[in-house]
Order: sequence, then structure tokens, then C-alpha cells
Amino acid sequence: MNKKKFHLSLAAKDRLRGYAFLSPWLVGLVLVFLVPLVQSVVFAFNQLEFSSNSAYSMSFVGWENFREALLRNKDYPQLLVQSLGDLLYNVPVILVFSFFVALLLKKRSRGTAIVKAIYFLPVILSSGIFLGLQNNFGQQSSSALDQTMQSASSSIAVLKSMNMEKYLMEMNIPQEYITLLTGPIDRLYTLILSSGVQIFIFLAALNSISPSLYEAAEVEGGTAWENFWYITFPMTMPMLLVNLIFTIIDSFTSTTNAVMEYVYDAAFVDSNFGLSSAMGWVYCLILFAIMGIAVGLISRRVFYYT
Repeated sequence: MNKKKFHLSLAAKDRLRGYAFLSPWLVGLVLVFLVPLVQSVVFAFNQLEFSSNSAYSMSFVGWENFREALLRNKDYPQLLVQSLGDLLYNVPVILVFSFFVALLLKKRSRGTAIVKAIYFLPVILSSGIFLGLQNNFGQQSSSALDQTMQSASSSIAVLKSMNMEKYLMEMNIPQEYITLLTGPIDRLYTLILSSGVQIFIFLAALNSISPSLYEAAEVEGGTAWENFWYITFPMTMPMLLVNLIFTIIDSFTSTTNAVMEYVYDAAFVDSNFGLSSAMGWVYCLILFAIMGIAVGLISRRVFYYT
């Protein structure tokens, strides 16, 4: 009796590969992240009281923690609005800057590898391990570090807007537009620090575009401007969506985010874990809403090349 061989379709194989790549994340989600996530939901609807032996007891308070965060707390709503304003300003600037740098790095020339390393170095130096080393170093030699930072401040000032604000004011441009134009220049280091990953994602998308498309456009007499809008930009739209999601999450979860610091202080300084959990979930739901709107608007225009 002949045994029938079982063959998977190409789509089924692709799904299995996808699950294989997702499996480390799923294992980490279940073993590391899921328990604290559920616990934070429980804490958000309860008031915690701690005893001398570090044990705690919970009393159900319903939506009281959420009302405290949104209606009676004078600082948290203001920090939310400030965080949303920074998000609406920073995300487009970071995406445009990283895309522009990726276009420059795509050109094969001498020193390109060094420039790539320079752009990605701040990402490495801002990781948790290096930040811990920097904090330990600062505790051991704070005076020397302060002197170094003071001496470097004059050099960093060169990166400021180069008196552009003064010239724009002489042209009678409104102050709000001047701030909008000079803001990215004044925050150049922060901009580079926040764009390292996005630059390499855009660079990978640019390198994946088939040269035959540009050759066909050149035969048809297409200009560089037309090639960008009809080939380069549409072909990089999937990675633009990825970078958009990554930048939104990175901006919301940054350690320098005022809301994150406030939520952390409420939990580990004031020991109010119920209020901290409620504020964290409000912040998380706002993040999900913004991501849903952004993905819904952009995914309709994404072109997937097969």
C-alpha cells in the first residue's frame, strides 16, 4: 500500500516560518511579560496597603484610581497633553530626517561605513547597559564629568540654530513658525540619538529596490524627482509604516518622557501602585489609539511589491 506524502502549500510554509520567528517573542510574553501585565490591571482597580514585612493587601476601589488620575490630579493631565504635543512634533521630524540620511548613505562612496557607525553609535550608547555604566562613572568622578560637560557646552552651542532665529525675526516671521523651523536644529543631538534604528530600516528598504525599475524609468526619460515619487517613495512605504510604529512606541516609552517618570515616581517613590497602574493604563490606551489611527490611515496607501 502506497503512503501518500503530505505536502504543505507555500502559504502554509510561510505561516510556519512566521510562527517560528514569533516564537521567542511569544515565549517571552508568556513567561516574563504576561504576569506583570495582568497584575497591573488588578492593581489599577485596587488600593494597596503595605505591611512592615513587605507584604501587601488590596482593597477594591473600582474606577477611583482612574478618576484620581484624570480628574483630581493636577499634573498628570498636563503631562499627557505635553507628551502628545511632543509626539506630534517629534515623529514627523525623526521620520523625515532618518529618510533623508538613509538616501545619502545609500550612495556608495568612501567613508560610508564610518558614517553609518557614527549614526548608530548613539543608539548603542543610550542602551540600558551603557547608561548604567555612565551613571556609575558619574558617581565616581562627578566633578571631572561636570568640568567636561561645561567645556563641551560651548562646542554644542555651535549646533544651535546659528542665529537663524534672529534673521527670521528680522523678516517679520511669526514666533511660532520660527520655533517650528529652528526646533530641529536646536535639538540636533537628540534627533540623531532617536533616528539610528530608523535610518538603518530605511536604508534596508532602499537597498531592496530593484535597479531594473530605475533603469526602465531612465529609458522612459524619467527625472530624478519623478523616480523618487513614483519608485523610491512607494517602494519604501512598508518600512515607513514600520518606522512610524517604532518611533511612536519609542517616544512614548522613552526614559526621558515626563509621563513615564511621573508614573514611575507614583509607584516607587510614593508607593501608590494602584494610582500608578491606572495612570500607566490610561497612557497605554492612548498609545494604542494613536497607533491604530496612524496604521489605519497609512496602511491604505502602502504598496507591497511581490
